Parts: sequence; C-alpha cells; structure tokens
Amino acid sequence: MFTRMILSVFLVFALAGCATGAKKQATQTSPASYEKYQQEAYSQSYDYDDTLPSDTYQKPVKKIYSEPMIKLSAKQIQKALKNAGFYQGTIDGKIGPKTKAAILKFQKAKGLKVDGIVGKRTSAALNKYLSQ
Repeated sequence: MFTRMILSVFLVFALAGCATGAKKQATQTSPASYEKYQQEAYSQSYDYDDTLPSDTYQKPVKKIYSEPMIKLSAKQIQKALKNAGFYQGTIDGKIGPKTKAAILKFQKAKGLKVDGIVGKRTSAALNKYLSQ
C-alpha cells in the first residue's frame, strides 16, 4: 500500500515535470522567441575597427636584387683593407692574425656581421675599396 502511494506520487510529479518541460521547450523554439533570443544575445555592439587605413598599410618588401658573390683572393682582401685604412701590414696573400683583426674591425665599422669571415656582404663592401 505504501509502495503504491509512493509510486502514484512519483508518477504525478513525473507527469507534471514532463508537461512543464514540454511547454518550456515549445516556447523556446518558437520563431518569435528564437528571434528575441538572437537579438538579446547578438545586439551587443563592439566599438572597434580592426581594419587599417590605407595610408598606414605597407606592402611586404621583397628582396629583388642581391649583391653578387665576389670571390676575393687573400691579396685582394688585404689590399682593400689597406685602402680602407684597416690594415697596415704587408700584402703577402696570407690571412694571418693582423688580417683577421683588420677584417673584424672593418665589419664592425661597416655594420656587417662581425664574424671574421669574408662572405657575400663583406666581400661586396671590400670590393668598393679595390679600385682605389
């Protein structure tokens, strides 16, 4: 008897809950309520503009021209360094400690990578001093 009473109370609450849930669901999915929900959710205006004015836009720079690789001999390197005022030794065609120090000083003075290697950029910069 007690069990029957509990089951009937449970059944009443279950049916009442289903009816209420179905009623809520029906009102939430109606077109009018859906539009109202969208207006409330998406009506917030954001005050920012993520576009840039055309006068501040800069195109990416493409490297069109590259200095050609100028292969310099040890004598040419020493001559160019001497003409530039960085080497005071004799031009003997040997890259020794004095020549290496002069290369480092030259690279630092010209804003090149200071590594002591006469690569593409350093040789192009030294080439300007060969004809003097």
